[in-house]
Amino acid sequence: MPVKLNTTYISSALADKLSHISEYPVTSIVAPIGYGKSRAIRWWADHCQKKKSDSLILQQIIVTDSLTDFWRGFCRNLREWPELEKDMSALGFPADPQARQLMMELLTDALAGKSHDIFYIIDDLHFLPNPAFTSLILFLSDHLPERTHIILLSRNVIFDRAAQMKLGPRLWELNVDDLRLGETDVREYARRSGQLLNIRDVNMLASSTEGWFSMVYLKLRAYTQTGKWPENTTNIYPLIDEVLFRPLTARQREFLVRLGVPDDFTVEAAAYLWPDGDAAALLHSLTAQNAFITCTDGVYRYHNMLRSCARKKYALLPEAEQNATLARLGAWYERTGECCLAAECYEKAGRWDDLLRTVGQDRGLSLGPERLPLMRRWMANCPEECQLRHPRALLVFMLLLFYGRDIPEMRRYHALFQRSMALCTDLSRRERDQLEGEALLRLSFLCFNDISAMSAYHRQIRALIPADRNPWTQGSPSVLMLYHSKSGGLDRENAEMRECMPIYSRVASGHGSGAATIMQAETEFMRGNLTDADILCRQAEEQALEVGEYSIYTAAAFLSARLALYEQPLRSGFPLLDRAADTLRRAHQYRLLTTVELGRGWLSALLGQPEQLPAWLTAEGASMAQVFPLIEPVFQVIVGRALLAQGQWAQAAARMPRLLRACTAARFALCGVYAHLQNAVALMHLEKETAARQALCEAWSLAQPDGILLPFAESDPCLDRLLDELAEGEVQEHLHTLAARFRAGREATQQEDNLLARYGLTERELEIAGLAAQRKSSREIAEILNISVKSVNNRLNAVYEKLGLGGEGRNKRQALAKLMKIS
Repeated sequence: MPVKLNTTYISSALADKLSHISEYPVTSIVAPIGYGKSRAIRWWADHCQKKKSDSLILQQIIVTDSLTDFWRGFCRNLREWPELEKDMSALGFPADPQARQLMMELLTDALAGKSHDIFYIIDDLHFLPNPAFTSLILFLSDHLPERTHIILLSRNVIFDRAAQMKLGPRLWELNVDDLRLGETDVREYARRSGQLLNIRDVNMLASSTEGWFSMVYLKLRAYTQTGKWPENTTNIYPLIDEVLFRPLTARQREFLVRLGVPDDFTVEAAAYLWPDGDAAALLHSLTAQNAFITCTDGVYRYHNMLRSCARKKYALLPEAEQNATLARLGAWYERTGECCLAAECYEKAGRWDDLLRTVGQDRGLSLGPERLPLMRRWMANCPEECQLRHPRALLVFMLLLFYGRDIPEMRRYHALFQRSMALCTDLSRRERDQLEGEALLRLSFLCFNDISAMSAYHRQIRALIPADRNPWTQGSPSVLMLYHSKSGGLDRENAEMRECMPIYSRVASGHGSGAATIMQAETEFMRGNLTDADILCRQAEEQALEVGEYSIYTAAAFLSARLALYEQPLRSGFPLLDRAADTLRRAHQYRLLTTVELGRGWLSALLGQPEQLPAWLTAEGASMAQVFPLIEPVFQVIVGRALLAQGQWAQAAARMPRLLRACTAARFALCGVYAHLQNAVALMHLEKETAARQALCEAWSLAQPDGILLPFAESDPCLDRLLDELAEGEVQEHLHTLAARFRAGREATQQEDNLLARYGLTERELEIAGLAAQRKSSREIAEILNISVKSVNNRLNAVYEKLGLGGEGRNKRQALAKLMKIS
């Protein structure tokens, strides 16, 4: 019988355990290296597709500890659904609840109606020991579409006891005991591989390997090659060398060593790294006789133990040969758009010019803030004379240093950039103008709420082609909170904005369009001039949408939602924010969905509806991780409003000193008004009237030079008496009118929202339910709300389920109309 050690062997007990995978949303397979986790799941996948040919099995192997890298790989695996792949890529790793909810909406819309099972395998998960990933899996286990499954393979424990309890019956677990080979298994594997062993050899092999599949395979292979059982094999790595490397020709060994440098490779990559013309033939011969090399969907991977051995041998090569291989691999990654992998190869090869060229060409698109430690290492180790040859890379370093809030180092790199520009005499005039313009734009970030100072930079920008702009508002739902910097200077700031923004928007291809209009709209709103505010808000929205400036559009949506409380007849602000979110999704502006959530948090707190607050805003020690660092005071003011809505008076008062320092440092004057006002409310409820009066006076003195009234009209009634002591004449009368309109609108909104509480519907579900109850078709509802028919049907099904409505579609709609009392 010919020897075929590459034969896949799965015990009957393991096959039975694997057969239950399709019954669970999540499966974990945890065992030390070499026990055959990947081998078992490959057998299961082949068996599954033979049994259910329509099953879709996707696989991703983790090779770094980066969530960004994981997400990029995940999105690439969604190529069967091009729109979903595009949306998921734009979304980014869903680290917060609202992003996860959006992810589920995208997945549900794309996978709805699929009649076959979808399995997503994530292997080598031990390389990504990140709690955010575990949290995502826990979320998915509750929300995955039906017949969609996740399979996780790791050397280390994936879920702690608490997570296992949360998953409960949704988790299927396999461990080392399921994968270990017993004596019967060893004998059967040897027989199928062409080796008929006597009982003594079977017992020896099973006991000496302790059922470790990789060791069983290597010992059997050694016995096949030499007719002797290897001795002193407690360490598997010398055995790998003896069995997998020594029998090869020198050329095969060299090929095997060099192809161990990348984490994985295709035939094309192998041919590029081994340009002698016989890469494909070598690869075929080696994989035919080596179970430690696998190929899935055209991608070859070494088993981790084989890779480790190959890299140890690679490290013994002459340095020049090592560097040549790394440089060639870097060039391959650069050709295929893997900027970060290319740069890391160039770094190891000492090819600093190639590294900086790659970074500059990428313009920072692949190098987010999580790569800052890596970038710092490059900056520290790369010779300065080399950096001076690459001004584009220096601009990327400046940007990442800004996001890391290392302003002194950012300024030092700007000085280095200026020296670089003086030395790079081969740049064309257009290239020079573009680079200098981008440098000035980065410097303008340092004074982003000083309109005149920003404008001084913008006037110098002669040419600018931005690659990947951040939201102009930095994710704040309010422009005025960002750009009102000095009490008494609001009219001057608006005038500066009207003068400066057209210049900036022109050189920045429309970035920030509508900013001056929305800032004036917010100013009129703060002064209680509601009609003027409404007109300007609508104008700002049009200006923003005309050029795709979605951060200004989002700020206009937030203001519209706040204005809705004062309108007659009353409109709820939440559907306006929902519609804005839908618009942002269609435009793939996922970063701004957090901004919408901030707006929802503010509106919920304003209406005294703490149960509607986004969970991540109300969590203990609400995290800044969801928002841009520059808007911290805005974020903290919204959190403060949420604390007041929850009646957490002491906590709200205790955090005020830090908040006020942040407002002062950032020169956010309107945030300062709100902070003092929130402090006054908290102190009044804590029966500290003297301190509350002082805090209210501080807020009033900051607001009145600019005629700001709305924050006081929308404050807690507990301050009414103290406010009457401060406001006089027409100001007091106007304040009373605004407060009365606000409280009437809030009461009417609360009555409407009782429907939400009674049935547990979301605002969007209530809006769709109301239209469905009016006998609108799904297509009509989709056109009214500017969303897809599929989204309407998905939400309607959720409504019917929550309301317990069954039967045919027409009957359900009639029951819905009756329940909502709509004739």
